[in-house]
Amino acid sequence: MQRQLNIRSVRGRMPARYAVKPLPRILAILAHVLITGWCLYFLFTGVSQNSPWWVKFLPLVVLFVSLDTLFRHLTSLNSVTFTEEGLELRYPLRPAIYIDYAQISSMELRKIVTYYMFLGYTDGSGKARILKTAASFPRMLEIMYNIADLVPQCALNEYLAKMVKVMRDLNGRLEQPSDEV
Repeated sequence: MQRQLNIRSVRGRMPARYAVKPLPRILAILAHVLITGWCLYFLFTGVSQNSPWWVKFLPLVVLFVSLDTLFRHLTSLNSVTFTEEGLELRYPLRPAIYIDYAQISSMELRKIVTYYMFLGYTDGSGKARILKTAASFPRMLEIMYNIADLVPQCALNEYLAKMVKVMRDLNGRLEQPSDEV
């Protein structure tokens, strides 16, 4: 049995907010802080000159992977809020980005190892910017659909344009009353 696509428009229910669930993110950050602390402790207390090379090297690899993942958790997208005037993107340790709908020029969905959304816009000083965010963010299809719906001047790549067309057709069918009784 096919799962039903549950895409809702944010028109008429703004502000609408999409966010990462805080508990898994907090637990992941805590786990990586503990792993980093353990690696540093082990490097300073458990490694000596006489230790084999792999005992010296392995904690460094684990430390690098843990710090990289911790950095990604602290700088990745945390929430997307649709307001009447624009789009607000918040991050745990980076400053929030606010984009007026009129400033959005393009949106792409590309696969680079994993899928990413690229949002082209003009910032307050008139510079063209591109925001790259992982498409693994919760309800990203719905977010992209709503951006395409609220920003008619937004240029979409071919793949994303087809997806948005299908979602519009599905939403149009769901919103129209049926004649069947």
